[in-house]
Amino acid sequence: MQTRILIVDDEKALVDLLRQALRLEMPDCRVAAADSGEAALSRLALERYDLILVDLRMPGLDGLELIKGVRYLDSEVPIVLMTGYGSEKVRREAMALGVNHYVDKPFDVEKLLTVVQGLLPHPAA
Repeated sequence: MQTRILIVDDEKALVDLLRQALRLEMPDCRVAAADSGEAALSRLALERYDLILVDLRMPGLDGLELIKGVRYLDSEVPIVLMTGYGSEKVRREAMALGVNHYVDKPFDVEKLLTVVQGLLPHPAA
């Protein structure tokens, strides 16, 4: 079964970089993107993902509000919150909402890929 990852970020250059890095590291991975929280919820209503990468600050629905919606739809999907505007308060709130990992921007893409791979479900041997 193909791994499905959703990237939610309004920075097109970052989305393109992450999409390319994920495809190089995991060629069988299908990567989708949404440029807003609203667009992400629309995608999530139609399709299930194995992992979601979420930016904190976006126009409209911000990352924390999106995570609340994601958890309503799927309480188990791993979520990584990415932000250039982090604080301990935001980190605590994100963790309380069930975020699996929190990444400060700018980040090392290789380290993020390691986090992603660690959070993805592994098929039984």
